[in-house]
Amino acid sequence: MSVAGILYSLGSIPMFASRPFLAALMTSAFMRWAEHIPFVDPEVARALSDHAPQWFTSNSALSVMALLAALEIYAAKSPDVRAFLEQIDGFVKSGVAVLVSMALLDKESAAILKTLNHQDLFGLHTLWSLAVGGAVYLVSALRRAVLEWIFDIDDNDDLGVQTLLMRVETAWTAGGLFFILLFPAVAIGLSAATALGLWYLQRRAEWKEDQAKVPCASCAVRIHPSALTCHACNKDVAAPRRIGVFGQPKEQAIEDRVEHRFLLVGRKRCPVCATRLKQRAVQQDCPTCGRKTFASTAEFEQYLSALDARLPRTLGICLLLGAIPIVGVIPGVAYYRLTLVAGLRGYIPPLRGCISRWLVRVVNWVLIGFQVVPIAGALVLPLMCVTNYWVYRRALRGRAEDDLRADQSSAEDLGATARRASH
Repeated sequence: MSVAGILYSLGSIPMFASRPFLAALMTSAFMRWAEHIPFVDPEVARALSDHAPQWFTSNSALSVMALLAALEIYAAKSPDVRAFLEQIDGFVKSGVAVLVSMALLDKESAAILKTLNHQDLFGLHTLWSLAVGGAVYLVSALRRAVLEWIFDIDDNDDLGVQTLLMRVETAWTAGGLFFILLFPAVAIGLSAATALGLWYLQRRAEWKEDQAKVPCASCAVRIHPSALTCHACNKDVAAPRRIGVFGQPKEQAIEDRVEHRFLLVGRKRCPVCATRLKQRAVQQDCPTCGRKTFASTAEFEQYLSALDARLPRTLGICLLLGAIPIVGVIPGVAYYRLTLVAGLRGYIPPLRGCISRWLVRVVNWVLIGFQVVPIAGALVLPLMCVTNYWVYRRALRGRAEDDLRADQSSAEDLGATARRASH
C-alpha cells in the first residue's frame, strides 16, 4: 500500500482537477473491492484494500459520493450551473483531493515519507496531502484557463462542443484511474504530461489572442480589431472590423456603428473596446475600459429592439431549415441560438438561467416530436425559435428591471446626499 498509495495520489492529480467527486467515488470503490477487479496486480489490490479506512469505504460514504458525482457531471454539462460554481471550483477540487489523499496515505505509506524527513508522522501525513491538494489546485486553474478559451467561442454551448468535451473528461477520469491501478509509474508520467499540455495550451491561447489585436492609429496600444474606441486614448477607431458569431473579428469593415454596438453586446463583448464580458449579469463593468453595459433603461430597451428586428429573418431561415425532416433540426437550432438567443442568455444570472433552460428544454422536446410530420413539421423550428426567444427575453427583462431600478434608486440616493451636503 505504501508505494501504491503515493503513486496513486500523484497519478490521479489531473483526474481530481477534472471530476473530483467521480475520482473520489472510484477511489473508494477500488479500495473496497480492489481484489475483485480484473487485470489488477494482486499485490496492488492487497495494498489498496488492506488499510482502507472504514469511513471512506462505507456504504454511506459511497452513496454520498455517488450522488455528488452525479451532480458534478450535470453541473459540468450546464453552462449556467458551471458559471455559478466556477468561483469555488479550485477550492472544492483541492479539498476533495486532500481528503482522499489522507485516506490513501496510511501509516505504512507515511513511514516511507518519514524516512526522507525526520518529522512527526501526523505533520508529514498532512503535509503530503496538502501538497497533493495544491497540485490539484494548480492543474484545475490551468484547465479552467484553457476552457475559458472554448467558452469565449461558444459561451452557451450552442454547438454542443462543451458537452462533448465534458463527456470526454468524464470517460477519461474513469479510464485514467483504472489505468493507474495497472501501470502506476506510466500514469504519473502521463499526469505530468497532462499538466504541461494544459500549460502550453493556455500560453498558446493567450498568444493567439494577443496576435489578433491591432495597434491603435493614435497611440499604438494594441486593441481588438472590432473595437469602436481605443480604451487607452479614447479615440474612435476609423474602420472597426465586423464581429463574427463566435466573437472573432472578420476581414470586412463595419458599415453602421450603431448596429455594430448592438452586435458586440449580443456577442457578450464590450460595446466600446470589444473586450469579452465574462459575468452573467445585466450590468457589469468592462474589465478593460470600465464601460458599464446597459447603463440605463433606455439603452436596454434599444438593445431589445435591435434583437426584435432580427427575429423575422431568423424565423424565415428556420422555416426553410425546418422543411428538411430531421436533418434540418440541428443546424436550425444552432442558428437561432447563435444569432438570437445567445444575446439574451449570456446576460441572465446562473440560477434564473438554469430555470429558463429547463423550461425551453421541455418545450423543445414536445415540439420536436412533430418535426417529422409533412408540411406542419416545417413550423416546428420557427415555433421553437419564438418560444426560446420569448422565454429568455422575458427572463432577461425581469432581471434587468430589478437591476436597473436598483441602480437608479442608488444614483438618486447619492444625488440627494450630495445636494444635502452642498446645503
